[in-house]
Amino acid sequence: MTTQLDPSDTERVLREVLAARARGIRPADRLDEILREASEPAPSPVRSRWVTGLGVAAAAAAVAGVVWAAGPAPERLPGQPVGPPSVTSPTLPAPSLSPSTASTPPTSAGAALAIYRVGTNGGTDNRPGLVREFWTSGVGVSASESARVSAAVGESLRRSELWQGVTLDRALVSDDVITLRLSASGDRAPDAERARLAISSLVWTAQGAVGRGDVPVSIRPASGGELLGHLESSTRFTRAATPPEALCDIWVDDPSPGATLPLARAVSVRGQAVAFEANVEWELRRGTTTVRDGFVTASMGAPARGTFTIDLGRLEAGTWTIRTFVSSAEDGQQAVAERLVTFTVG
Repeated sequence: MTTQLDPSDTERVLREVLAARARGIRPADRLDEILREASEPAPSPVRSRWVTGLGVAAAAAAVAGVVWAAGPAPERLPGQPVGPPSVTSPTLPAPSLSPSTASTPPTSAGAALAIYRVGTNGGTDNRPGLVREFWTSGVGVSASESARVSAAVGESLRRSELWQGVTLDRALVSDDVITLRLSASGDRAPDAERARLAISSLVWTAQGAVGRGDVPVSIRPASGGELLGHLESSTRFTRAATPPEALCDIWVDDPSPGATLPLARAVSVRGQAVAFEANVEWELRRGTTTVRDGFVTASMGAPARGTFTIDLGRLEAGTWTIRTFVSSAEDGQQAVAERLVTFTVG
């Protein structure tokens, strides 16, 4: 290419085209991506410790950004229709709850909502952690935020051992806070860490249903007192306060556990994983027999959280189990994390 003082006709045309394209560019919101890139943590030698401070908050925000980036807001299965995204100010104004934001009954069937529960990591690192599963509710895709929160949090409570017997009395959603009013404070958790996980399951579920980022969540039991016998109900909870190691290393978003898929549909397994060198291994089982296996490369490798897709094609009618797992970086043999999901075709 010639110098700027003596441009050729080709160079002049290219510059004009590039300048026109540059004028038409509208910068996108990259906050989540920037936070993730700037604050990816080094692997922690003690994964079960709940660490505090600005660095961990940034790391957790980065993980939350990856989770939200895996699908449109609100958190829904790939391919589901969604409304236009909402944008909120990064500055939180004073709390303001309005009776008009009270939960309403589901309007129509169709919305698949992200449900978070406390599960285990599987494999040799079988620590407790948050698992995400999608659930087809009776709430329509255009339902109000309060209706989505009511349906999703109610299902999350039903799936949790520590929240057994506790129901959601009311969900109130405003611009700056999501308030969950529970029938009780829950059975006493064995320790504060397990209580934090159980509370995080409700926080992540509520925020996923709203889809407006890390809106603080207030959880108020009717009886008052400490939540699960450990944490004050006067606290506002956020995703940023959840350390990355509180999430299980593998999530399978689709198919959901117990799902029935049409016979004519090609089956694709979609999920997220924290995997050494982004390598996610899988086995397709029928009963106790492994009929196929292989591996896929996630979008990012550990310690980042990457997304993956396994295309299985059309399967025969019957019950199938997909096992996804991550092998040890030390010997490549032992599975350090795994997730099994059983579904039906037909």
